[in-house]
Amino acid sequence: MNKKLLVADDDKSFREILTRIFKGSDWQVSGAEDGITAFEQISAQTPDVILLDLNMPRLGGRELLARLRKDARYSMIPIIIVSGNDSPQEKAADLGIGADDFVSKPFDIGELTARIESAFRRARRMLAANPLTFLPGGPAIEEEAALRIKSADPLAFFYIDIDNFKAYNDKYGYLNGDTAIKQTAALLNGLKTAFPAEEVFTGHIGGDDFVLMARPEKAEEIARALASGFDALATKLYNREDGERGFIVSKDRMGKMREFPLMTLTIAIATNEKRELDHYAKIVDIVSEIKKHLKGLKDRFGSMYLKDRRVD
Repeated sequence: MNKKLLVADDDKSFREILTRIFKGSDWQVSGAEDGITAFEQISAQTPDVILLDLNMPRLGGRELLARLRKDARYSMIPIIIVSGNDSPQEKAADLGIGADDFVSKPFDIGELTARIESAFRRARRMLAANPLTFLPGGPAIEEEAALRIKSADPLAFFYIDIDNFKAYNDKYGYLNGDTAIKQTAALLNGLKTAFPAEEVFTGHIGGDDFVLMARPEKAEEIARALASGFDALATKLYNREDGERGFIVSKDRMGKMREFPLMTLTIAIATNEKRELDHYAKIVDIVSEIKKHLKGLKDRFGSMYLKDRRVD
């Protein structure tokens, strides 16, 4: 997939330099010498990232930025300002009017390319974020997994499912169901602070399914913290009667009334400590198998996790 970069700058040599820098990469670079031309190009083909000079003829950079941020079609495009004025006051002002980042001229090529890639990834994650929890969604989860697989660094992949959520949602209503989902997301995000050295990434596949990625050394410690944290949270989501008896009465998928235990977590963990995790589909197969095993256990009490210890 070619990613599109628009360089809006009246300096022809600067536009040519950027074209040479990204030649042969997965970035397709186009240039505009003034704000009007830039807006016309954006209207014709929306870029993934814009490098914007502030001092352009016909329509200045600040005016173009304001126009884009007011237009719903283009308001989410990441815009990086490129300027020779690197005073803190100017940077703060430009970021305050809607710019996503700021790079000073003369620039370091490595820094500039890194900022462009970072802006692109942030925008992708925002667009793919779950609208309820604002956690990265499916495409961003798969992209993060691919990056970690490619790096060959130690990896633990957690698949997290809320047990008996549908029954809770049916009895307590969608608003309370949404609260349960959002509080689960907050619990997951809290693990980033609790385990700062473990490179924790959290995502929301959808519904009551979540993902966490981290280094594997403390995978079971993370799982225990998540399980105990959720079990403490879940008891507060029920009324006193349901909480004390430990189950609710609700309709099953066949429409029949039956008893459902309180919500718990099923946490399936795959790591590359003993098995090669060379593609995302393989990870999904492993955690799905573990999840099925845990769901099939009888007489479960509380949230449970299982880490894959098999060897290829």
